[in-house]
Amino acid sequence: MSIDDAGYERLAEFHDLFMDEPWQRLGPYVRDAFAHLGGDAVVVEVGAGTGMGTRTIAREMPARIVALEPALVMRAVLTARMADDTDLASRVTVVAGSAPGDLHLLPDTVDGFVCAHMLGHLERVARRDLLAWLGSHLNPGGVGLVTTQQAPDPGAADEDIVEVRRLGDYEYRALHLSAGRAAAEAYTSRYEVWHGETRIRDERFSGSWRIVGADDIAADLPPTLRLEPVDRSVALIRPRAPV
Repeated sequence: MSIDDAGYERLAEFHDLFMDEPWQRLGPYVRDAFAHLGGDAVVVEVGAGTGMGTRTIAREMPARIVALEPALVMRAVLTARMADDTDLASRVTVVAGSAPGDLHLLPDTVDGFVCAHMLGHLERVARRDLLAWLGSHLNPGGVGLVTTQQAPDPGAADEDIVEVRRLGDYEYRALHLSAGRAAAEAYTSRYEVWHGETRIRDERFSGSWRIVGADDIAADLPPTLRLEPVDRSVALIRPRAPV
C-alpha cells in the first residue's frame, strides 16, 4: 500500500467529516462478532485511520485493541483521539506500520481482527500475504470482520455522489466520482469548502483502489480460513474446523 498514492496525508483533513455513517452501520456487526470476548482478548485493526473505527470497535466490546496505521497524519489524529479518552488510552495500542510489511510488529496471537475500508488499497499479492498472516496468528475461536464491495454498474449515471457537512460558518462538500466514470482500479474525490455562496477552496485527490468483493476475499484466503458473508458489504472470517 502506497500512502502517497492513497493520498491520506493530505486527505486526512476531510476524512472524518464523512465517516460517521459507515461506522454507525458497522457497529452492530462489530458487536455481534466481538462482544463475547473478554478484557484480556486482543483484536487487531488493520488500517485504523484516524480512529473513528477504533472508537466504534472499543465501544462494542471489552477486548484490547492493537491499531495498525501507516499514514503519519492519520496516525497523529488516531493517537490524539485515543489519548483523550481514559478508557481508550488504557485499551488501545497504536502501531506505526503498514500491511503486510509491518505485521511482525503485531502480537503473535490475536482473538480477532478488523479490515474495514482498506483492502482495496492492497494489490492482490499483498492482500493474500495479509490474510495468510491473519490465518496463522488467529486463535482457533477467533473471528475477523472485513468490508466488501460490489462491482460497479457499467450503466451507472455520469454523476458525482455528494455529501455535505457543516462546521461553524463553513460548509464542506465531498464529491466522489461515480462508478460509471471511475476506473476499475482508481478513485477520485474532490472536497470543497464553502462560506455561504462563496467557494473558499477545493482539494482533489486521486489514488489506487481495487474493488474487492466477497468472492475475491474468499479466493485469497489461506486453507485454514473460511469466509462467511453477512450482508452485501460485510463478511466474517473464521478458522476452518479441523478435519
